Amino acid sequence: MSKKKANRPASSTRYRRLTVLIVVFGVTLLAVVTATAISRRRSTVLASRQVSAPQNAYSNVGKKYVTVRVAGRDVQVDPQTGQVKPLTPEEAKQLADGLKVMLNRSTDGLTQVRHSDGSVSTDLEGRFQNVAVAKTNPDGTTTQSCIDSPEAAASFFGIDPQLLGVELKAGSAIKPPRVSPSRQ
Repeated sequence: MSKKKANRPASSTRYRRLTVLIVVFGVTLLAVVTATAISRRRSTVLASRQVSAPQNAYSNVGKKYVTVRVAGRDVQVDPQTGQVKPLTPEEAKQLADGLKVMLNRSTDGLTQVRHSDGSVSTDLEGRFQNVAVAKTNPDGTTTQSCIDSPEAAASFFGIDPQLLGVELKAGSAIKPPRVSPSRQ
């Protein structure tokens, strides 16, 4: 039997490895899709259960906002209009700081590693990402987008582009990201 294994053509071994790789990839993909579907379903169920009466109120520039728990998150809402409280400068900076790292396209400081099989890899350190984002519009609809640049993030959220490290040239405009409106 060992002679038969030794005489196998290299293409048969490659084919077997490719088949195993495809099966492992398919199972992994199926697991990720299943986990995402379960997570989305659970958050939808939790959101429908947790929209409750206002818990406490505080003042912001003459307006009273109340904190409501939605989908496991505390959200400040104007109780008269139902409008979500606009971002404070501190919140906008915090949002920008979080997005800056993911949307960073700089290769500075990244190092390539050569492996014994001839392949090369690079740890991107959280950079070069596309980020799925969503926001609630004044009319109650939700707008979703996938952003891949600081300019698109600033445009989508309506925050100062300089918070994201964008330097605008005189007369330049930021191109808005492609958005997908949806009803809640």
